[in-house]
Order: sequence, then structure tokens, then C-alpha cells
Amino acid sequence: MSEKESVAKPSIPGMIWSPGEQFEKIRTNPKIWIPLIVLTVMSLLAGWLMTLSPGFEEQMTAGGGVNEEDMSGFITFIKFTTVLSAGFGPAFGVLFSSFIYWLITKATSSEVTFKQLFSMSTFITIIGALGLILNGILLAIFGGSIETLYTSVGSLVDAEGGLGAFLNSIEIFGIWTTILFAIGLHITAGWSKILAWTISIVFFLIGIGFTTLSGALSSMTGM
Repeated sequence: MSEKESVAKPSIPGMIWSPGEQFEKIRTNPKIWIPLIVLTVMSLLAGWLMTLSPGFEEQMTAGGGVNEEDMSGFITFIKFTTVLSAGFGPAFGVLFSSFIYWLITKATSSEVTFKQLFSMSTFITIIGALGLILNGILLAIFGGSIETLYTSVGSLVDAEGGLGAFLNSIEIFGIWTTILFAIGLHITAGWSKILAWTISIVFFLIGIGFTTLSGALSSMTGM
């Protein structure tokens, strides 16, 4: 590999067309700030689009308990917190997942750094943010429940509670990012293919488990 190639910068669009090449670049030249800013902006946009859904206000105020006088301020507050949490939540998710991967790395012979793992996770999570933007656009146009993603199995099957949450977890971009994490952990972190795929799939299943449990509990409590 030439010196020019070894310092080549990973590309955000390249994560769609040539992820393997980008993971190689991240391993030799990890970048953090620009992809992190892009991720945050995309996530803020996704959160804002979600609040434009025709049914958003109705769903947020379904529980009642707020008089008409305070309703306007309450809705504004909910929209603000929704956009804020959607915007900055993924960054904290990247930090947490990178730390977990770094801890696992300590039990392997890999010499990957936390910066490389953080850069890899950020680039991958941008793909997830792209999915949220797509779903936000579809929600803003067609409406629907903010808890059901158009790119999930849940959009095809009418179900509520734990089953609805489970079906909503089987989602195109979630599966895509799981595959990318497996490839990235193998190439960037230098993990074996078996370890990389096992950890990625286990994390995906854990996420589905938590989402399903949360949906079941919400259904039982009427929230």
C-alpha cells in the first residue's frame, strides 16, 4: 500500500458502497469530529421530521392530564425534548458501544485503539441515522405511529405490546448496521470473523429483547 493510500480518509458515502474499504481506512486513519457532527445533524433532522408527523401531537397528549391552557406549551416542550434526545442520543450510544467493544478487545490479542473503535462506530451509526431520516420523512408525509418504523416488519403486521415492539425491531437499517459492525470489528479491530459476528448478533438480539420487554411493560401499564 502506498503512503498516499495509507493516509486516505474514510468516506461517509463510501460506507454505503464500499464499507470494507472504509474500515481499512478507519484502521489506518480514524476520523472522529466530522462524522460525529454529521451524525448529530442527521439525528436532529430525523427527530424534527418525527415531530412533523400528523399524529405526533395526538400520540404525545393521549394520556391527558393537561388543560387546554397549558397544552400549547406542553406540546412545544415535548417536541423540543424529542428533537434533542433524537439528536444527541446516538452520540452517547456510539460512546457506550465503543467502550464495550474496547473492553472486549482487552480479552483478545487485538491492538485496536478506542479512537479507532469510536470512529468505526460513528461511521456505522450514520447509516442508522439515515434510516431514521427516511422513516421521519415517511411519517411526516403519511403519518402513523412514531413507535412503528416504516422500514420494519412492524409496518406490515398490525400488532401491539411486546409483539409489536418485537416486529418493529426487525428493521432493515438495524440489520444493515449489525452486518456493518461485524465487518468493521473484523477489519478495523482485527477480531476473528467468528468473534465479530457473534458479538454483533448478540448485541442485536439484546437490543430486540430490551425493546420487546419495554413494549410489553408499556402495554401492561397502559402507557
